[in-house]
Amino acid sequence: MREERMRKRKRKLNKKRFAILLAILFVIVSIIIYAFNIRVTNIKIIGTNRITDNEIIEITNLKNYPKLFKYPIFKIANDVKKIDLVDKVKVSKNVYGRVTINVSEAKILFYNKTTDKVVLSNSKEVEYKPSYLGIPTLINYVPTNIYEDLIKGLSLIDEDIIAMISEIEYSPSKTANGETIDDYRFLLRMNDSNTVYMNTVNIKKLNKYLEITATILNTNEETSGILYLDSSIGDSFSFESYASIVREQERQKAEQEKAEKEKEEQEKRDAHNEN
Repeated sequence: MREERMRKRKRKLNKKRFAILLAILFVIVSIIIYAFNIRVTNIKIIGTNRITDNEIIEITNLKNYPKLFKYPIFKIANDVKKIDLVDKVKVSKNVYGRVTINVSEAKILFYNKTTDKVVLSNSKEVEYKPSYLGIPTLINYVPTNIYEDLIKGLSLIDEDIIAMISEIEYSPSKTANGETIDDYRFLLRMNDSNTVYMNTVNIKKLNKYLEITATILNTNEETSGILYLDSSIGDSFSFESYASIVREQERQKAEQEKAEKEKEEQEKRDAHNEN
């Protein structure tokens, strides 16, 4: 009798365990079926500026809100990285069908007229697009090592300041004999009509451009001119207004004309005395 009761208990226990196992399997299968049928319900894109949301949605094929499992995180991330201006991307998904794409854009530094390419802060060079408005143009050739320093330096400059630059010209400073003093120097033509001389060593001073021009505005009657930021002495700068440069040129011209006239008159006197 006792053995029979034990067998009955074991059968009941086995049935109970089997029922629990079936329930667990049912839950697991249900979760799998649910997961395989979750569709993308929402696409959240963060961090873009020049890149449009539509551009990202198109390249990732998420436009028609497909099933989520078909588009793993790594695939979405790799697709987004194909966009020229993407520097870094992080993708996450949740069980409600939301896909979050967090993008870090590379900064557009300038258009290189020599190579016909747009240069980015991550050193990539990409094709020019009409949407890349308001970017500087590098108008001449720069030696490779100095070119690399220029890219590194400009990548540290605020985009608002870069947008104020119209042209970048490689312009090493030289002595009267033609010997190079500073072969890391550039001339920047600004949209506000100023001209700036800077070198890659002191390029961070450009981030204080608005502060410097405000100081010039408060201390000078003539506020358009040439700003020298190529000094290595702290935050120092010097400024020459275009008007003062013209006045100095006119003064030198007048002195030269006066000297030539005096020389001519002296020659006439000498010729008269000889006669």
